[in-house]
Amino acid sequence: ESMPPTLHIPGKPRVSSVLSRGDVLWRYVDAAKYFDFLENSTLFFCRADKFSDKFEGAFTPTLRQRITKSYSDEKIDYTYENFKRRMRETVFINCWHRNRDDSAAMWALYGKSDCAVALTTTVGMLSDALSEQALPYDLAIEKVEYIKHWRDPKIDITPYARVFAYKTKAYEHEKEVRVLIDRSVNEFNAGELETGMPISVRPSKLLRSVVIAPEA
Repeated sequence: ESMPPTLHIPGKPRVSSVLSRGDVLWRYVDAAKYFDFLENSTLFFCRADKFSDKFEGAFTPTLRQRITKSYSDEKIDYTYENFKRRMRETVFINCWHRNRDDSAAMWALYGKSDCAVALTTTVGMLSDALSEQALPYDLAIEKVEYIKHWRDPKIDITPYARVFAYKTKAYEHEKEVRVLIDRSVNEFNAGELETGMPISVRPSKLLRSVVIAPEA
């Protein structure tokens, strides 16, 4: 069956239908990142090709074939590998952990220093704080689904940037929610894009609480 068209309203995040506005999100940071956040009031969006997971932005075998076929049908001199690389260079990601309470595993992973803190927000607050900035980009807030790519599951990648809403099963414990800035929509042929983007937000609009690490 055909999917309804995706509405692209620049600057207004599309929020995944499996998330609700009240869902609590955590971002674990060390003291340096926290002070940077207070001083500059920005959230950092990392370019997708700068993550360590090699499955980041990987398409399933069926989709890979479909993309390859569409290029050859149109006689376009472009390959799946080119396409995947360009997607990874034009999508920028900001990561949160979805949980009602804090998590010892997440403190251990991301709050390594003695003076780590967690910023907490909700899906609704995050969406509103970003909307207020009226960014010229396509934005989405997605709940990550954890899949076995090699088993070729059916995944929804409308638009293509949603490929970053899927990660390999090994990361399931992260219960991740991601904000995606998709610059492929109008900058797919742009030159070299920066490797990360600090995006302004008003802390008073974004923050629900700040939690100090249990070890601190």
